[in-house]
Amino acid sequence: MSVQIRVQGDAVRVSSSEALPDRMPYLVALVEVAGGLLHWDPTEHIDLPDADVDDLHAATGWLAEIYGQEVADAVGQGADATLPLGDGDPAIVDAVLRFGHLAWARAWWPAGARFPALDPALLAAEAAVTAHDVEHLLDDDRAIERALADAADAPSALAALPPAFAAEAERLLSTLTDLSEDYGVALESAEPVAVREDWALAASGVHDVREGVEIASGRATVRWSDVPAQTVDAEAEARWVIRQRAGAAVLRVEAAAVDSPLASRSLIARFGPAELGVEVVLRRETTLFQGEAEVPASALFLPSAEHTLWVRDPVLSPEDDGASDPHDAREQVLSFAATRLLSPAASLAERTAGARR
Repeated sequence: MSVQIRVQGDAVRVSSSEALPDRMPYLVALVEVAGGLLHWDPTEHIDLPDADVDDLHAATGWLAEIYGQEVADAVGQGADATLPLGDGDPAIVDAVLRFGHLAWARAWWPAGARFPALDPALLAAEAAVTAHDVEHLLDDDRAIERALADAADAPSALAALPPAFAAEAERLLSTLTDLSEDYGVALESAEPVAVREDWALAASGVHDVREGVEIASGRATVRWSDVPAQTVDAEAEARWVIRQRAGAAVLRVEAAAVDSPLASRSLIARFGPAELGVEVVLRRETTLFQGEAEVPASALFLPSAEHTLWVRDPVLSPEDDGASDPHDAREQVLSFAATRLLSPAASLAERTAGARR
C-alpha cells in the first residue's frame, strides 16, 4: 500500500488514493486534529484515513502516528511524493476511526422504520472515552471536558440497558466515571429507567385527513442534509395533499417521525416555487410531523413539475440549493447501517439498537 502526498497551495493532502471523489456530506467521517483534518468514507472498509494538513508544525506528531515517520518527514519536504506506507501506531489509527465513526453516527445515522434510532447518551459516552484515547491529536485543548459534559446523562442510559449488555455498560460507566473525576466534570446520577422496546419508529406511515374534496396530492423525498439526524424516517417520503375545505384550498403535509431524543419538535415545509410563498410549520405529534396552511388559488394551477415540497430545519438548511440526494449514495449508507446493527465490532449504541429490532 502506498501513500500519495500532494501539495495544494499552502496545504498538503495525504491519501492512499491518487484522487479523492466528491462525496455527499453523509459519506464523510471527520476528525479535527491539530493542524489538519482527517477524513474518510465511513461506509467503506479502510485501513487509514486521508488527511488535509494546513499547519505542518502542529501536525508533525500525528502524521508519524498515523502514517509512519517516513511519510511525516516527506510531508515536511513540501513536495509531491509517493511512498510506501510506514509503520504508524495501529492502536491510534483504530481509535481515530472509532472516534470519527461515532461522530458520523450522531450526525447521519439513518433512523427509521428499519433502523432504530441510536441513543445519544450512549454515543456520547463512547465518544468521550474514545476522545481520551486520541486527546493528544485533537485540535481542542478542552475536547475531553466537552465530551464528558455531553455525556453527563449517560449513567441513566447505561443503567437502562438490557442484561445482555450489563457487563459492557458497567465497564464503560466505570471508565467514564474515572475520566470525569480526572477532568473535574460531574456526571448525573443514574436513575431507574424502564427498558424501552419501542425506540424505533412507532409507525412508519402517514395518514389522511379526509375532510373536504381532494384536489391534488403527491410525495417528496426529504434530503438528509436538510433535517437533523434521527428526526424524519430516513427512508420515508413526505406526503402532501390539497383539499377544498369550507371554501378554501388547504395544504396538509405529513412526514413520518423517528422516536428519538434528538428529534426536532418542528420543521418547515415549502410547497411549490419560493415566489408562491407557501410554507407550512410541521409540528411533531407522536409518530408524525404534520401541519396545514391555506394556499392561494394560483397554487391550484401550478404545472405538475412545480408541485414540489421541501422539508427542512431552517437552521440547518436556510436556503434551497436545489441539490438532490443520489439514490445510490443513500442506499450505500442504508446498507452500511444494516451491517452495523449486526456487527460485534459495532459501537454499543449500534448493537443495542440492533437488539431492539
